[in-house]
Amino acid sequence: MKILITDKVIEYLLDLLKEREYKYNYRPDITYEELSSIVKDYNILIIRGRTRVDKDLINNAPNLNAIIRFGVGLNNIDLEYAKRKGIKVFNTPTAFTEAVAELTLALILNSLRKLGYAHHTMVEGSWEKKKIYGYELMNKNIAIIGFGRIGRRLAELIKPFNVKISIYDVIKFPSEILEKYNAEQLDSLIDAVSNADIITIHVPLTNETRGMFNMDVFKKMKKKPFIINTSRGEIIVYEDLLKALEDGLIKGCALDVYPKEPFKDMRLSNKENVFLTPHIGAQTYEANIRASKEVIKILESLR
Repeated sequence: MKILITDKVIEYLLDLLKEREYKYNYRPDITYEELSSIVKDYNILIIRGRTRVDKDLINNAPNLNAIIRFGVGLNNIDLEYAKRKGIKVFNTPTAFTEAVAELTLALILNSLRKLGYAHHTMVEGSWEKKKIYGYELMNKNIAIIGFGRIGRRLAELIKPFNVKISIYDVIKFPSEILEKYNAEQLDSLIDAVSNADIITIHVPLTNETRGMFNMDVFKKMKKKPFIINTSRGEIIVYEDLLKALEDGLIKGCALDVYPKEPFKDMRLSNKENVFLTPHIGAQTYEANIRASKEVIKILESLR
């Protein structure tokens, strides 16, 4: 079993591989062209979000048996073609739930209290105490779009703030689940977001969810909410988000994901009601240790 790791992982995973005497090649900065030329020599590919596994790459990998995504999202893998070629695809979905949910809560609180802007003014030597007024999370209406592992964990984290939770998901949840999280499920996205103070997005990127937040949706938000996105950047039509900010259709936004990464766009990053982080939802030591253990379990099952 020859393993190729093409994205940066923590040393803990490499140590686990060494302990178990797995043969691996660690190439975290490999280019797509280099990968295409050597992937034929490997049976297992371990990737994160940077590596693109498309049809052409798969055609260059006749000996590939499995792809392991160190993370959750699989939108950088051609799943259908991999299946046609008999290549198994795995991910580590449970490892990062807590990390992303906690970051989402942090982004919500940062947005409400303008902490990013406050910090920026202090670093610049300003004292803007009289200017910086924010909002409390207590008693707010929260719309959670996508009620999977992360959405449900976020509901648990914000429950002590006595918030009202509305959810939108393609899966219809039984009443006992909704009661557990003190949540109400609404039938449409518009119903879920129309009266929200805060909207937080936790859906996978699919043909159906791509661009689901657009100008038509922004215009139907009655309360001018804060938008939080820790899922995938393409869920929001970026130019529409900029326009919604400029037109005052939303109070602000906090983003960890972007349509193109690395993200560099001063049109968004210089606004005081915007808080940005560089796709760090999975970047905790604890989450990466859990993911490393999950990868080892997957490898053991393939032996």
